[in-house]
Amino acid sequence: MLVGGGLASWRPLQASEFWDKKAPGDWSSEEIDKLTTKSPWAKEASARGAAQEGYGSQTGSPNGTGYPGGGGYPGGGGMGGPRIGIPGIGGIGMGGRRMGGGQQGGGRGQQRGELYKGTVRWESAQPVLDALKTPLPDAFANHYVIAVIGFPLPASPRRYQDEQGDNPPRQSQEDALDNLKHFTTLQPKGKELAEAGIVQQQASSNSNLLFGFSKDSLTLTKADKEVLFSTTLGRLVIRAKFNPKEMLYHGQLAV
Repeated sequence: MLVGGGLASWRPLQASEFWDKKAPGDWSSEEIDKLTTKSPWAKEASARGAAQEGYGSQTGSPNGTGYPGGGGYPGGGGMGGPRIGIPGIGGIGMGGRRMGGGQQGGGRGQQRGELYKGTVRWESAQPVLDALKTPLPDAFANHYVIAVIGFPLPASPRRYQDEQGDNPPRQSQEDALDNLKHFTTLQPKGKELAEAGIVQQQASSNSNLLFGFSKDSLTLTKADKEVLFSTTLGRLVIRAKFNPKEMLYHGQLAV
């Protein structure tokens, strides 16, 4: 009887959230907002614009000390790493929440000392897909996909003159996004980290970035205690922690 009573009290707790009790078509706009902004699959994140030294250095690369646990992050001995610009979209607030004094004008991009807030969301999770009703691009098939939403993207590096004094075109947007892969990781606690294999801008918003991690190189289970996502956008180091035990959708891990 005690065991039966325990099970009876446990089951409602497991199915207490609306996404397990109601069909996606019955979710209210408030419930969808909750699931996509503050839930096991969506985490609020903040990052402060900090000064970076050694523009163009590689101390933040995978072979250096720029990843979690290394010296490239605040508290680990300096920022390091190159500033990564996104041609054509740098210097725009793009929906990011910004705390602190001063005003952000066009072309200023990320400001030193300013605190920015946004959302890191597990975009490939089925409940998120059900809520947004928008399929992911085909390139992200067989990938865990995480979206970084609402942070101002870094401005592009300034043009430089070659030996003939001509100004070559800025780094292409595709190259700039490709560079972000080396500064974006996903790591289950106690396991090897995986580097992003695909980076794209979300079609619906210039400020949103999608990062894909191959499922062939990283296997996640409900037994994983914690999964850390980390990326570096110019002066901003953005991190979010996810708990697979909480990321259950109708009893199954949804990532």
